[in-house]
Amino acid sequence: MTAAAPAPPSAEGTRQVLANGVALLLAYVLPRVFTLGSVVLAARILGPEAFGVYGTAAAFAVVFSILATLGMQPLLVREIARAPERAGALVRAAHVVKTGTNLVMLAAVGLAGPALLGTDGPARRAALVLAVGYALGAYAENLGAYYQAVERMGRWTQASAIFGLVSGGVGAALLLATGSVVMFCWGPAVGWAAALAWLRVRAPDGVGQPGSVRGGDVRSLLRGLAPFAAAFIGITVYSKIDVLLLARVHGDAAVGVYAAAYKFVDLFQALVIVAAAAVYPRLSRTAVSGGPSAQWRGGRSTEVVLLAAVPAGIGLHLLAAPLTAVLFGAAYGASVPALRLLALLLPLLAVSIHGGYVLGAAGRMRAVAALYGVGLVTNVALNLVAIPAFGPPGAAASRLASETVLMVGFLAVLRGAGAGARGRVLALAGAAAGLGMVVSLLPDPSGGWLRASIAAVAWAVLYVRAGAWTPGEAEAVRSGLAGWRTAG
Repeated sequence: MTAAAPAPPSAEGTRQVLANGVALLLAYVLPRVFTLGSVVLAARILGPEAFGVYGTAAAFAVVFSILATLGMQPLLVREIARAPERAGALVRAAHVVKTGTNLVMLAAVGLAGPALLGTDGPARRAALVLAVGYALGAYAENLGAYYQAVERMGRWTQASAIFGLVSGGVGAALLLATGSVVMFCWGPAVGWAAALAWLRVRAPDGVGQPGSVRGGDVRSLLRGLAPFAAAFIGITVYSKIDVLLLARVHGDAAVGVYAAAYKFVDLFQALVIVAAAAVYPRLSRTAVSGGPSAQWRGGRSTEVVLLAAVPAGIGLHLLAAPLTAVLFGAAYGASVPALRLLALLLPLLAVSIHGGYVLGAAGRMRAVAALYGVGLVTNVALNLVAIPAFGPPGAAASRLASETVLMVGFLAVLRGAGAGARGRVLALAGAAAGLGMVVSLLPDPSGGWLRASIAAVAWAVLYVRAGAWTPGEAEAVRSGLAGWRTAG
């Protein structure tokens, strides 16, 4: 199906999406700013090898956190957005499901840890502590889904800020006091406990408080969860398998180098989630009935995310060396080659993440699960060859190649769902990427800052001359901002 030119959005809809976006930006970025500060501190204090222990434990815990969350949050947002009167019942049913899945996760981490991480080292204990944090975060996500679905995302922002501040502060304090990786990992657990307490106290009657749970609600939630869980499992294993393979082949120091580079990808990923989640509740409602508004939020938002991600990725590629030096210090100079490769996957990653939200709203999560299954097989196959030979840069190159395969698949499925990017927009994104790579060949005595500045100006001129944003879209954004400021 060929994507048609989108109708411009309404000012009211734009205003609400902007408000959602700002709230979610703060919700996802604020905690990452706080936790990034503590992680950078840990990297500098511990050094690459000990920091690699943390990276290995974190990747291990993230993979097993699948068993706790099962990708339920997008499903809850979609269902509550469509039937807000059932919010209390759905959240209570989700808590019941999460209690069972949390117990399974903690048992699995305890049993698998000695076999995969060893019985004597700190990685096993650190992974178990991180798993406790994920268990608490699983309950907080249920309440966060309610606030996102009813588009009161400021409450989720508050809880996320509390998590980030407490997690970063407690983790940094424990690290400075003890120098222990395991103690540092208690920060997220304490942070999620604080965020969960805040959400429970602030939640409206019938949503955050205990109450009766009907078996039918739990069974209905589990039936709807299957494709979301399958997709989430694929996404999580796909994104972390390289770290676990790297740890097994090259050890903790190599993981520390790669983990430092990947922190930039984590921050970018949070920004893409903000963009996708800002339109997700409305897309979940309009996707049922279809129409121009659904086409706008699905198809055009795919284009906007792609056009924004290309300069971000090429810009990070140009600035890999100075940014690594500023944040992590000279000890992590070996992270730069991996970061330069990882930066190039940002536009591809943006399409995949955003596409998952769009297809979830349209009820096509089985396609998302299948795509990530293909991506996982590709990534593992490439990593088995590249990691032994090249270490962290090999892992980054494998991820770049597998993300390319994944993006092509997402673009095809999105086009079939009527939410794909138009050919002229894909061509414009390609032109922006080519322009950035040409600029990267210029001499630069500043270490990257001059090239990045030239590229930024070139991209602005290209997008304006090519009409990347239509007059109707620009007017809707201006009207939405004006109305938002008035309402504020």
